[in-house]
Amino acid sequence: MSRFIIWFTIAFVSVWAAPFHNKQQINDISTSVVKIYTTSVAQNYHKPWQKGISSSSSGTGVVIEGNLILTAAHVVNNGTFIQVKRSNEAQKYTAKVKWIAHEADLALLEVDDARFFKGVIEQKFGGLPYRQDGVVVYGYPVGGDELSTTKGIVSRIEHMEYAHSFMDHLIIQIDAPINPGNSGGPAFDQEGHIVGIAIQALTGSNGIGYLVPVEVIKHFLSDIEDGKYDGFPADGIYIQSLENKNIRDFYKLGERTGVLVEHLAKNASAKGYVQKEDVILAVDDVPIAGDNTMKLKNNGRISSNYLIRRHQVGDMLKVKILRDNKEMMVSFPLKKSSPIVPYEHDKSARYYLFGGIVFVPLTVNYLQGWGRNWYSKAPIGLLYPILNQKDLDQNLDELVVLSSILPNEENADYAEAGNIVSKVNGTKVLSLKHLADLIEKSKEQYVKIELENSKSIILDKAKALEADKKTMQQYGIGKKMCL
Repeated sequence: MSRFIIWFTIAFVSVWAAPFHNKQQINDISTSVVKIYTTSVAQNYHKPWQKGISSSSSGTGVVIEGNLILTAAHVVNNGTFIQVKRSNEAQKYTAKVKWIAHEADLALLEVDDARFFKGVIEQKFGGLPYRQDGVVVYGYPVGGDELSTTKGIVSRIEHMEYAHSFMDHLIIQIDAPINPGNSGGPAFDQEGHIVGIAIQALTGSNGIGYLVPVEVIKHFLSDIEDGKYDGFPADGIYIQSLENKNIRDFYKLGERTGVLVEHLAKNASAKGYVQKEDVILAVDDVPIAGDNTMKLKNNGRISSNYLIRRHQVGDMLKVKILRDNKEMMVSFPLKKSSPIVPYEHDKSARYYLFGGIVFVPLTVNYLQGWGRNWYSKAPIGLLYPILNQKDLDQNLDELVVLSSILPNEENADYAEAGNIVSKVNGTKVLSLKHLADLIEKSKEQYVKIELENSKSIILDKAKALEADKKTMQQYGIGKKMCL
């Protein structure tokens, strides 16, 4: 018996020790997996008139059809200078971003020098793998300069938030570790086809990495075929689960399953077609369970948001609803998500200066100024709108924050930084530009700025504008506003 156990163990180890790809596959793949060097300068959202500090980083990419390099968006985010280098070659080539999809953490780079692609074998895409399928991640993680491979298996496939964008998408979890430098690297199946792009790892875990699956990659590639990037759609519906027996009985569900419409966001795609207290029974003829999940073929259950995200902006979404105990079908065109508290990319930080007071729009970028755990460290008054967007005034275009006060004789003794602005001279503030217009066009001697914490700041307009000239000189502020 003991000899059988020893033999079985040895046989098991030898199977896993066998090469995942043959030599030809390894050689072909190695021609296409490149190291990416990025110099970047991030925006400074707390001192928006200043640029952030320049930094250098590296990642991985893979050459696909059309002599394009597919990588992760965060590898080249805010890049001011990008270079790429092939395995076993010393020369670096200048690259530039051709397309970027921050929502899906994907980017496409191009290299003008045709010599870079000599001998490169463009890689093809596979399909969505199954749980326990084997994968190999190719890349350039920290710890060495040469191309590295890490073998693992698909642990699960689900719908979850991407760290780079905070938008939820289909994602593949693997047990192969994703280390710094691996980001943007391709994961291949045993046939040598790309099944995903490495984007993130679970902090504090041992060997839990995540891939953008081919389905999301192809959505990106299909999107840009018309020469512009539209992004990913949202229906704008906030829902409540219908799992409790009593609430199911109240809405007369019987044996049917679905979720309850709790609220519709401003500019929601579904507005005018779906209304509060409708029960959503199915989307695109796929039944929705009471916990807002649907069946993903051969890969368990995932969030029904998957049915929205797989569409392109402008596609029609078909929804089966129960309203007043009557079933009906509605269809509506999908629009891009436009949250009141956005996560901005590829934009200059916006601000407005008045009386030494700096006003900025409330964005996730601004909140990240509180560090890695900003969602627990930022002022609760600034976090509340993210958690409770359905409670916000639907007329708002964006929220405005009194970000900081640069001391001068006009604003002395005010200490209300970090609060949301409510009104200017009694008028509700709808955006940063609206706030600037209300102040600049005011004919009143005093400007009264009301905050959400019920406190107010009052400044003499003429004196405040005069004080700004000195403040701008002292702090090296070139422009009074960037809207």
